[in-house]
Amino acid sequence: MRTSLRATVVAAATALMVLAGTFGARDASTAENLSDAEFFRLLDYGVAGLGQVQAAVQKGDYAAAKRELLAYYRARPANDAGKFTHKDWPGVLELTPDHIWTLGSGEAYLTTARFGTQEAAVSADVTSAITGRTAGFLLMARIKDPVTVVVNSREKASGKPALRLTLDDGSVRTLNPTADTYIKAGADAGTAYGAKDQLQVRDQGAGPFTAETRKAFLQFDLTGVSGVRNATLTLTGRADAAKDVMVFSNSETFVESTRTWKNTVQNTYSWQGDPGGFDWLLPTGADKEYWYQLARFFFAGPLATAYQKTADEKYADALIGTMTDFISDADGYGTEYGAGSYPRSLDTARRLDNWTAAYEILRTSPSLDAEENVQILKTMYRSGLHLQGNVHDSPNWMQTQKISLLHAAVYLPEFTAAAGWRTNAADFLAAQLNDSTYPDGGYREATSGYARGYVAQYVDLVEFMKQHGIAFPATEKLRALGHFLMDQTLPNGYTANYGDSGSDDQRSILRRLGELLGDQELIYVGTSGKAGTKPQHVAARYPDTRVAVSRSGWSAADSYLRYNIDRGPHSHPDELSLVTYAHGRELLVDPGTYSYSSDPRSDWLRKTTEAHNTVEVDNLPQNNTAAGEITHFVSNPAFDLISGNTDASAKAWHARSVLTLRSGVSLVSDQLKPRDTATHRYEQNWHFLPDANPVQAATSKAAVTKFASGANLTVVPADPEKLTAQVRNGYYSPAFYHVSDAKYASYVKQGKGNATFDTLLLPAPAAADDAVRINRLAVGTLTPDLATALDIRYGDGGRGTYYKSWASKAARSFGSYSFDGKMLYVQEGAVQSLVMYDGSSVKRAGKVLLTSPVTVNDVAATYAGSTLRVDGRGLTASTDPAKAIGIAAPNATEVLLNGIRVTFSRTGDLVYAAAAP
Repeated sequence: MRTSLRATVVAAATALMVLAGTFGARDASTAENLSDAEFFRLLDYGVAGLGQVQAAVQKGDYAAAKRELLAYYRARPANDAGKFTHKDWPGVLELTPDHIWTLGSGEAYLTTARFGTQEAAVSADVTSAITGRTAGFLLMARIKDPVTVVVNSREKASGKPALRLTLDDGSVRTLNPTADTYIKAGADAGTAYGAKDQLQVRDQGAGPFTAETRKAFLQFDLTGVSGVRNATLTLTGRADAAKDVMVFSNSETFVESTRTWKNTVQNTYSWQGDPGGFDWLLPTGADKEYWYQLARFFFAGPLATAYQKTADEKYADALIGTMTDFISDADGYGTEYGAGSYPRSLDTARRLDNWTAAYEILRTSPSLDAEENVQILKTMYRSGLHLQGNVHDSPNWMQTQKISLLHAAVYLPEFTAAAGWRTNAADFLAAQLNDSTYPDGGYREATSGYARGYVAQYVDLVEFMKQHGIAFPATEKLRALGHFLMDQTLPNGYTANYGDSGSDDQRSILRRLGELLGDQELIYVGTSGKAGTKPQHVAARYPDTRVAVSRSGWSAADSYLRYNIDRGPHSHPDELSLVTYAHGRELLVDPGTYSYSSDPRSDWLRKTTEAHNTVEVDNLPQNNTAAGEITHFVSNPAFDLISGNTDASAKAWHARSVLTLRSGVSLVSDQLKPRDTATHRYEQNWHFLPDANPVQAATSKAAVTKFASGANLTVVPADPEKLTAQVRNGYYSPAFYHVSDAKYASYVKQGKGNATFDTLLLPAPAAADDAVRINRLAVGTLTPDLATALDIRYGDGGRGTYYKSWASKAARSFGSYSFDGKMLYVQEGAVQSLVMYDGSSVKRAGKVLLTSPVTVNDVAATYAGSTLRVDGRGLTASTDPAKAIGIAAPNATEVLLNGIRVTFSRTGDLVYAAAAP
């Protein structure tokens, strides 16, 4: 059924004026509405097949010209229209033709259930939600009419909502909700109904909602549930008249006693039955991305593809009708924002890509008439003209704009402007990599998802350009960006979450880019080692991007740490934050974003420093545009040492040093220098996954995770007696529009003068070590902000000693040790190891463990049984005691230098096999 076109352009423009701050000023290159005469002058009649169109135009018969133009496009051979931005979208085929739209994947349409006039149990198959680990549901009216559905809530004595789970072993579990409620618009928008014994569902009237709209939400707890074969949601209820209710999965936790219409960020709205269809504006209470994504036509791909597969005209008719409705209502005819550019240039680009790909399928549909065909082509032309001239600061915006422009230029050579579009887009996209990346190859937008998407679009672009004989000269810049993405990748192939983003598998992108460039390292990481060549490095520093990564290797079982002082669009106030992974799991996470709305959870995740693994000063967010740098990056085959600092906190300068061993064990030292003599509050936070179940040890105040299976982490603070420690409630968002409750460990110090935190991060492949203890060792009369030393007692009986100097290098004693360098960690036990930075002498109880005639930048010595392994950058084989490093290994019969067996000499307990440069 064709959508009725709305005659509300002026009203829409007036409403948009109120929100003018959302948009940039109108671009001078934007075209106004085109008359038929103007449009037909834009065609290149030198293109074969347009003769009949030209003949009709020369006669001034534009009705005939439109018919001939449609005939031309129906007969035109297939052309490359690029790709749809989305192959699928929740509920598109069932709901979008009825003008029901869902933003993102936080709410995903599952099915529709019918309630009759007599109270009865109604069941819905929700297996896809439960197997995807989504345990929340939204109920919403399918048809807009003045009928209310009443469903028993969990407060009801009988007929409670029930989730019946059939497990792989054939057993059955039935769960009742942990929370359920409904929300109501209008005068009751601030009322919470969580205590009611009934849930209500209703929707009626024109527009996205009215004062009578009611939606219901349910939440279940899947803790301990795995191996679900089938899941059925059963609801007991009735309606005033037979009523259909849509069931959506909902990836958001909520508190039933406080949830109201006012405080709910809603992602699904219905214009069902409204003769005007979508009004394309932002509904009150929706996430602000709602109208942007609606106008991008993400639903075009699924609808057009369904038509292509089935030849069912209902899909073509629905999509054509929605396109022409958009043109009538929102294409910006004469408005401040410019024809073809609603609501922003990024949305215009996404829409043009989807329309171009859709037009290739729709052009032969009987549902497309000659007038609609010209309307669509006019809008595509206006959009192209806008994208040719519009400029934006964001790299991903401009990349998206110019890729869309290039697709349109290749697909629509009938436009005289196409050649110019093609040159403009190709030249810009080749040059933009210089502007979008730092000299070290890192991406300027400080967000994992945007970096991945940016690289993905370049992969698609270069493949497209190759197919059409268009040169792309910036392959080495693209290779450098690909290696940056590769280095950020977690051992399991997913991206470490940072900035306005979520975690996603990026292996396919790395593989495709590697194949495109012939880069074997990218192919290796992109195929999880099944092809290609393993990268030669395990650690990487990006000094301009201000990011460093340490890892033990490139397999899923390896450890990983990301150290961040980045900045740029979409970054968070998270300077000096860490993310860690070990034994197959993320153990310290960036909690994510949730949405761009002003929801309190989104604001906490995106705008507070507390929501990141760093130190917050005086409850204030950092300024992530402030000065900062990575000052030290030492990568030894056995360890990495990363140090940096930032001015991002208004009240104190912050430096963080991290020693990370290849085992995944890390020691973190924070130094804070206030800018005045006042008392300040310093809060160091460590964030965990929702199912980490962290607990706090009473004496050590260590935070110990308790995952049901697999790897765990112990976060052990020094000086527990000087800290206020808590496991606090926070949030975790693995992807946009998904959010759940999560815990984090908080350590607070208050005082005047310099402050420090010293913290051990101890991963374990199974149960965490909850017996580990740290005792501070005195370093002469120096305070910990000048030199810190720790005695670490592990639960398995092992012992470690750690030393870090913030002051000038000098010979100092701590515990039974004396050392003249900047950093030292010694592990005692069956395997003895020593890692050292910038020193020449280590003694324990007066006995030499290491000595060198010159300062050694970095060295690691591991002594087990009869084998001594020595690792260090620049070390050369030498047995001369006057030049070589002496290492205590009384029973050593074999020495490996950087993994290669070498000869050695011995003087007493000291073995000489390597010399510093």
